[in-house]
Amino acid sequence: MKWGMAFGFAKRNLHANRLLEIPFVLSIGIMFLLFNIMVSLLSNHYVLTRHADLPSVIQFGVVMVAIFAFIFVMYANGFLIKRRNKEFALYGILGLEKKHIRKILFIEYFVLFICALIIGVIGGYIFGKVTFIALNYLLKDTAGSLMDYPFSIKSCVSTAVLAFVLFVITLIRNNIKIYLATPVQLLGNQHKGEGEPKNRYLFLLLGFILLGAGYAIALTVQGILSSLVYFFSAALLVLFGTYLLYISFSIFILKLQRRNEKFYYKPTHFLSVSGLLYRMKANAVSLASVSILSTGVLITLSVTAAIYSTIQKTVDYVMPRDYSLSSDELVTTENKDEIERVLYTAANQGLEVSNGLEDDYVSYGYETAANRVGDELTVLKSEQALKPYFMIVRDLASYNKRTHQQIELKDNEILMCTNQKNLLDLDQVKIGDITYTIHKVPNFIPSTYAVESYGIIAKDFTVMKKIGEVLQMKNIDTGEYYTPNITANLNWNLKSNVVDKTKYFATQSTYAKEHSFDFETREATIKKAYELNGGFLFLGILIGIIFIVGTVLITYYKQINEGYEDRDKFQIMKKVGLPDQLIHQTSNSQVLWLFLAPLAVATLHSLVASKIVSQLLGLFAVNSYMEYAQMLFAVIGIFFIVYFVIFRLTSRAYYRIVH
Repeated sequence: MKWGMAFGFAKRNLHANRLLEIPFVLSIGIMFLLFNIMVSLLSNHYVLTRHADLPSVIQFGVVMVAIFAFIFVMYANGFLIKRRNKEFALYGILGLEKKHIRKILFIEYFVLFICALIIGVIGGYIFGKVTFIALNYLLKDTAGSLMDYPFSIKSCVSTAVLAFVLFVITLIRNNIKIYLATPVQLLGNQHKGEGEPKNRYLFLLLGFILLGAGYAIALTVQGILSSLVYFFSAALLVLFGTYLLYISFSIFILKLQRRNEKFYYKPTHFLSVSGLLYRMKANAVSLASVSILSTGVLITLSVTAAIYSTIQKTVDYVMPRDYSLSSDELVTTENKDEIERVLYTAANQGLEVSNGLEDDYVSYGYETAANRVGDELTVLKSEQALKPYFMIVRDLASYNKRTHQQIELKDNEILMCTNQKNLLDLDQVKIGDITYTIHKVPNFIPSTYAVESYGIIAKDFTVMKKIGEVLQMKNIDTGEYYTPNITANLNWNLKSNVVDKTKYFATQSTYAKEHSFDFETREATIKKAYELNGGFLFLGILIGIIFIVGTVLITYYKQINEGYEDRDKFQIMKKVGLPDQLIHQTSNSQVLWLFLAPLAVATLHSLVASKIVSQLLGLFAVNSYMEYAQMLFAVIGIFFIVYFVIFRLTSRAYYRIVH
């Protein structure tokens, strides 16, 4: 066969199979588009200079898009080839050799991948500019403009390489299938029906065990570190349990409905239940995949939105005032006043007035670690193999100034808070020989502390030293224990219009560097937080788009597959006299069942996972369950609407084929 004739066959095939191939091109083109955008951002100088960790976030996104592009191509190609088995068989019967079929397929897939690549390159550049502006918005960076996003040759080449690799892999898979199959086998595969599935009680039992174990871990695990250790185990258990239950439990329920004579022997129920029962083996896998992808959308988007929404609170914890100056010098009773004087001298550098500071205070404190045994805190020793807690100890005077209160304490009283509410189940705590009465206060622990932590406010400098002498730290090099060093930190705001803040910042930065101080500003802290967390939100949205594309792709092809399988059956129903209204009701009930099942399962998985996910968010300074829950319910509501639109659009293709 000459190339001209093969091109003619390919052209006719592309037109005849456009209902299947257009969504293939669009879905793969979207993946190429996302890949192109991510690579262009990764090579964009302006983006790379925003934050040191942002390139790592974008690199992860590049890898994720490439992996999912491979998965989607393989899934969609498998469906396309299955639907065209009859066509290939007829080619063989008409005398075409397998090498001729492979030549026709080569031209067809070359055209499809070229179209997808064009979408990826042109669409990637156009939407890349929108994405660039959106990323700058998330990073709270107004300096970036469209001129900072030039056309990237590197991203185009990288996208073309990805398309070529996937094109080659797809051709190899198709050639192997055609080489190994005979025309009779291809015809048999096209018309091969599903026998009635048997009850798989072993899968049913194993599915409930796996799902129950995953749910139990998600609901019972306590603490950030424990959640981090067990999260992926729970996710894998739920994933495998979901697939097994879709395969077995759905069949079990349908057969129970068939045994219920009052329910089953009604025209609509009889047709819908029997139809679902005979196709459930194939549907189960795709429905489980949609459920898992939908769960990924809900969790990913709600997590990233929760992280982004708490940035301001994170900064409030870390920087209670506009400026902060820290000294590493060990504070003692003797040099305490001198260190305080030095800090104030430094803070006044660059000011033309002597009273330009306001709302200022000096905070004294230290960090250490401890074991908790009942109501007692003891020194942390590795050989004890007990759960460690991070301890943040501060003085009462600075706490009062920070919070504008006038709290008074006795020597055997402390203020205490935690970054995990379940940890504060004490009224008294023993530290050394002293039992302290606890007065619980709102959490003041910086939200950047990801592990389980206690915050202690001691009456004065003396009580702080007593606590530190008990909760000693271990020197990793020598193995000896030592009392943690108390350090000082000055926090302040500037009175309005006392100095040019740009010049003041430059003066303070220079002075702090020369005198070995740590100088920070609230503005810089906010900028860094938005730069990093904005990148996480961007990545979360990207992953959400990938999952949605996968959901659309699987849902569409599932609907098309069901349409072709149901068309002949519904034609037979019409011939035996069943009214069109009954046939329409039957198809509607099946579609509705298949629509609600993945959405309900995804919602249930997300709600059960909300506890362990909210604890994991402590790593990103989200320490309140409600902060995550609000975002989760908002995302579920939005996704319900999007999913409904997706299903309505894909259902139209089903009804066109069937009716």
